[in-house]
Amino acid sequence: MRARAIIWMVLVCGVLVWSGVAEAQSTEYIIGAGDLLTISVWRHPELDRPVTVRSNGLITFPPVGEIMAQGLTPTALGRELTQRLRDYTRETNQVTVTMDQFNSRAIFLTGQVALPGRYSFEYIPDILQVMSQAGGPLPSADLTSVSIIRPTTRGPEVIPVDLGSYMRGETSAALPELRPGDTIEFPSIYGGSVAGPGMIYIIGEVNQPGAYASSERMDVLQALAVAGGPTREAALSDVVVIMDAGESQVAANIDLDAVTRHGTASPFYVSAGDRIVVPPEGSSISDVILTGAGSILGAARDVLQSYLLYLSVESTLEERRLEKELEELQNQ
Repeated sequence: MRARAIIWMVLVCGVLVWSGVAEAQSTEYIIGAGDLLTISVWRHPELDRPVTVRSNGLITFPPVGEIMAQGLTPTALGRELTQRLRDYTRETNQVTVTMDQFNSRAIFLTGQVALPGRYSFEYIPDILQVMSQAGGPLPSADLTSVSIIRPTTRGPEVIPVDLGSYMRGETSAALPELRPGDTIEFPSIYGGSVAGPGMIYIIGEVNQPGAYASSERMDVLQALAVAGGPTREAALSDVVVIMDAGESQVAANIDLDAVTRHGTASPFYVSAGDRIVVPPEGSSISDVILTGAGSILGAARDVLQSYLLYLSVESTLEERRLEKELEELQNQ
């Protein structure tokens, strides 16, 4: 009897656990800024297209124009597009929205893991699973001093995690839950922040943002290639390199669009400690640091100073864009 009761208890617990997991998984995803969607219209393949949710939450879908996607589920967005399209075409259509990339729920890994970079999830897992996605820790990783850097309105919050003790079963404390925009740093047992000295930091719209070893005479294009290349949303005409100049910082704007089209006689070389910022199209450089990617610059840096510098660079870039538009108008 006792054995049978234990068996029933195990079965009931299993059902309860599975029900909880199923309930969590059944909650439909909420679309956020940066997500990549595919919109399909039944019997109208000419309207099918991928769209990216911009930083303001809007998408553009011809022929209905702009529509707010952020905060909706794919099903709700499909219904809204169906209604808008019906009002425009005066016929019944069925619009389906599918998720391609969950970029609004991205976690960034830097330091001593096999594949540092950005990882996106429909449902954010725990640190161990994210670390596994990144190929696991390197032999040089100090798992007792892992840090979660979380962007907040008051600046980055650093949450220390003794992952080594947890994996050895030496602590009963639960692992901190991860949130979108978190950066997980895996320091080296040999010391040094993030990945140690001799590193460059690449953030923003590249496929694998993170810290990378610098090499002699590495230019900006080569550095972006090391980080997996730019994403489709990258504003290559507005790439910014942040460099230390004594007790201050200097920013240089690089128009990589022009470089790739026309070449250059003097490549822009980067050095250890430089930070390369690749902003998204239609957004701002400050968005990169506010979304959490900028936290890989390291907690030792003056975040306020860096942010003000980004704002200054943004203002310069806006002036540059206006000058281009004026020049184009004069040439017409």
